[in-house]
Order: sequence, then C-alpha cells, then structure tokens
Amino acid sequence: MTYTSTNPLLANLNNLYLEYIGLIVLLSTVGVLLGIAGHFVIIGPNAKRLGKLKPEIVRLTPFERTAHFVRMLSFIILAVTGIAFALFHVGTLGLSYVAAYKIHLVFAALFTLSSLNSIFIWLKDSIFKTYDRDWFKVMGGYLTRKEIHPPSGRFNAGQKAFYWFSTFFSILIIFSGLMLAYPGKFGLNSLLWASVLHGISAIGLIAGVIAHAYLGSLANPGTIGTIIHGKVSREWAKNHHPQWFEEIEQK
Repeated sequence: MTYTSTNPLLANLNNLYLEYIGLIVLLSTVGVLLGIAGHFVIIGPNAKRLGKLKPEIVRLTPFERTAHFVRMLSFIILAVTGIAFALFHVGTLGLSYVAAYKIHLVFAALFTLSSLNSIFIWLKDSIFKTYDRDWFKVMGGYLTRKEIHPPSGRFNAGQKAFYWFSTFFSILIIFSGLMLAYPGKFGLNSLLWASVLHGISAIGLIAGVIAHAYLGSLANPGTIGTIIHGKVSREWAKNHHPQWFEEIEQK
C-alpha cells in the first residue's frame, strides 16, 4: 500500500520505507546474528572461569528483575506481532487481525509501563563516569582473547550505552505507537512520520536487544543468572565491576 500526503517528500519517504522494510529487517537481524557468531568463534566468552563460581552477591533486586522480565516479554510479543503486521499476514500466527491488534495494544501498554519504570530505576546507575573512558578505550575487552577488566561501576560503560540507546528508541516507539493507535487525533503527515519512526525504531531496538542478550549471556559466563535469581559471585563482581564491588564491600 502506498500513500500520498500534502508533503510529497514525506509520502515518498514512507513509500520507500514500506517497500524496503523487509530488506531492512533481514539485513539488520542477520547482520547482528553474523556479528555474534563471528565474535563467539573468533574471540569467545570472556572469563569462562567466573561462570562456574557460586552466586553470592545480590546484583538485581526482585523488583528490578520483575521490571526487566515484563519489559523483555512484552518487547518480544510486540516484535513478533509487529513484524507479522509489517511483513506477513497475521494469520501466520494463527490469529485474526483484530485479535493480533488487541494483543499488540495490551503488550504495548505493558512495554510502556515497564520501560518507563526501568528508565527511572536504572537512571542513577547509568550516568557515565570519568573511568568509563578506560572501558571504551579497550571496548570492554570484547575485541581480544585476553582477559581484560577495565574500571566499571554497577553498570559498565557498554551497559550504560545500551541503557541510553534503548531509552531513546523505546521513547520513539512509545510515542509513535500512541499516535498510530489514535489516528483520528493526528494529521496524515504526522501519521506518516509516526509510521516510519515506529518501524525504524523497532528494528533498531530489536537488533540492539539481540546483541545485548548475547553480551549478557554467552559472551560473559555468570551473567545470565542476574535476571533469574539476581545474584553473581564475589569474584565475578570484583573482576567485571570493581568500583561497584568496592562500594558494596564498604557497605
């Protein structure tokens, strides 16, 4: 389907987006997966020994884990239904359009609430510090087989960068999605902008979440447990987040 509007350039941009959205989704997703596979084969996991140690220190509270789980689950449902709307017929999911749309709206509300909650509760820990420069200088040690542990607070510089990345795209997705959910309240040009921003932001966040999931699991043994039971070993905390470890030791 193509659109026309009072702004020809905007209409052409939206039509171009609709024509190539499938290719954009394919390239972004496959690109990230190939990058992950290449990193795992060439570089491999960082500090495997730390993943075998007994979790002792609470890293994420039950409230934080619940917020993360709700946001993660709602995002997955939104990604699946959203891609089905954009590229396939929702019947491939065994749902009618109306049912799929209602599911999308329900989980959109959950994603909105959990995202705003996550942005608030992790804001303080996601402020960049001067020592984060050292993390960026070596890219957290992800580009070498050597075991490198640069300075890091509760969240390392890469996690902070993902926080701001996900915050930016989440806000774009939420506001553009709100506009698309109530089209009668906005003009056609605004809706065309919302359509493009909603799709591109979602694709960008999907790619980022896939990379984030890899870095928080296979790439760093001992990390995945933080979203399950919320704990890490003392040695893991001391090596991966030395500044944070010092703080909790003092407390």
